[in-house]
Amino acid sequence: MVELMIAIAIVGILLGLAVPMLGETVASRSVQSAAQDLAATLRTAQAEAVRRNRAVELIFTTAQPVSANTVAAAATSASAARGWMARAVIPTGGADFVGGTALEGDLAAVTLTTGALRAVAFTPTARPLDLSAGPLAPVALAAPLVVRVSSPGTARNLCVAVATGGSVRVCDPARPAGTGASCVPFLPAGAC
Repeated sequence: MVELMIAIAIVGILLGLAVPMLGETVASRSVQSAAQDLAATLRTAQAEAVRRNRAVELIFTTAQPVSANTVAAAATSASAARGWMARAVIPTGGADFVGGTALEGDLAAVTLTTGALRAVAFTPTARPLDLSAGPLAPVALAAPLVVRVSSPGTARNLCVAVATGGSVRVCDPARPAGTGASCVPFLPAGAC
């Protein structure tokens, strides 16, 4: 009986140590998943702009990113957004749904930080434009657009960056410069 009590105590101690680590792992995976999904949606928007020979925009939005909301969804700051949506702009008005992700379920705790960035568009030549001032005032990028993806449950942060030339990359600001997933030299030091 004493042996059983000791075994139960040891299992309890091990579980007490493992549960916090499990929470950190789940939060870290959510950050990675959201960053990779945002980068994939940006790349899809860029490819669709070239394929369709017209602008495709990615907006951060509070609306559910589904085709029924394609026209009605409004751009908002990334910090207030609960997802993102890519849509192809139709010259006669309206838009076609390209893709998107809602920050719900495992991604519900993920936070996006971008400063003033609300939307980015890709031209038919795959060049990115900043649409933060609105769709009628596109601005060519003078510096990379950076979205920081984080979660309160983990110390891990990742950045999704769109370079002025259009390349999209997910990087880890905690990695030393020059290593595979490092943000430097792709981004200037401190940009993420």
